[in-house]
Amino acid sequence: MLKTVDVTFSYTKESSFKFPNIKLTSGQSLLILGKSGIGKTTLLHLLAGILSPDNGNIFINDTDISNMGSKKLDVFRGKNIGIIFQNTIAVSSLTIYENLQARMYFSGISKQKEVIENILEQLDLASVKKQKPNTLSTGQLQRLGIALGVIHKPAIILADEPTSSLDDENCELVIELLKSQAKKSNANLIIITHDQRIKNSFSNTLAL
Repeated sequence: MLKTVDVTFSYTKESSFKFPNIKLTSGQSLLILGKSGIGKTTLLHLLAGILSPDNGNIFINDTDISNMGSKKLDVFRGKNIGIIFQNTIAVSSLTIYENLQARMYFSGISKQKEVIENILEQLDLASVKKQKPNTLSTGQLQRLGIALGVIHKPAIILADEPTSSLDDENCELVIELLKSQAKKSNANLIIITHDQRIKNSFSNTLAL
């Protein structure tokens, strides 16, 4: 469950944002659309706990992360929030398998092998699990980003412009993969984008 109440944030007096309230029940998805500069990425960073709001509250499964201390928030984020960035962030010196191992380790999950093997199969990455990220295709990197964002079964999955650099076929594929992975863990999926192509894939949308 995700809920925001009267959230505001400002970088400067000239650059401030007041965001609409959000309320999602368990497993519900939301597409947030808006042009560049409207505050989409700022909102994602607030929902992820990377930024703290000037005012208002952000609840994830009844926990208010708005005023949580940094150490406590790091632990909470590691267990409950999955972030999928526009450009996949992976450790270049580690293999695909080792990147997923590291992600689970920092989430405090001990039983790793079966979970990792399953998600590698689901996202068609099993054949490249011993390779380094710099050897992967664009599509494989995109799927690795999804794997890193969902492997610890977070309560909320946040995706920042996941389709903006993809053609129509891969755009549709990535959206279906995200929705499928969110459904498996009954997570809230929130996609923040300016990509109008995916609007029809979601019944619940918010325009900034």
